[in-house]
Amino acid sequence: MLYTKRLIIRPVEMSDYDDICEYGLDEEIGLFLLHWPKTNEDIKTFINDCIIAMSSDKITWYEYVMQLKDSLKVIGNISIDIKGTVGEIGWVSNKDYWNKGYMSEAVEAVIEHAFCDLDIHRIIATCSDKNIASYKVMEKCNMIWGDTDYDYKELRHGEEIIYNKLHYYIDRKSWFYLD
Repeated sequence: MLYTKRLIIRPVEMSDYDDICEYGLDEEIGLFLLHWPKTNEDIKTFINDCIIAMSSDKITWYEYVMQLKDSLKVIGNISIDIKGTVGEIGWVSNKDYWNKGYMSEAVEAVIEHAFCDLDIHRIIATCSDKNIASYKVMEKCNMIWGDTDYDYKELRHGEEIIYNKLHYYIDRKSWFYLD
């Protein structure tokens, strides 16, 4: 478990189902995400898949929830998908808690955890150029814009979407020198 000033960041559990459904079913929250929104059944499967993945001897996918310290309410998820010494970080949160600094607080903690405890050398993140909130979190967490894939094509719920995909990164070596 990780602790910040206002949050507990811990592995997802089946008991988080109701809180995750609050934001997991919301179309507005899933606007820029490939795998959100989800159905109720998708959320149960997702949580189960997370639990199985994180109980493996060789974990390559970590899925954490962000839980408020004061109320224990789960307000979002943060994941790290590891390939070698590179971790790709991603997140989603309940819109009732947007613009309060929770996501930046959580992402900073997970970046520190990845560099100090998981032997990650680089963390990458991507988002649509229209997802201003996400790339602002990346910048606030000292991630650097690397490049943009223009007219990038991916499938979202079985339909092709085209967007400009921003790539951000932070390296462990530079992270240790930040104030």
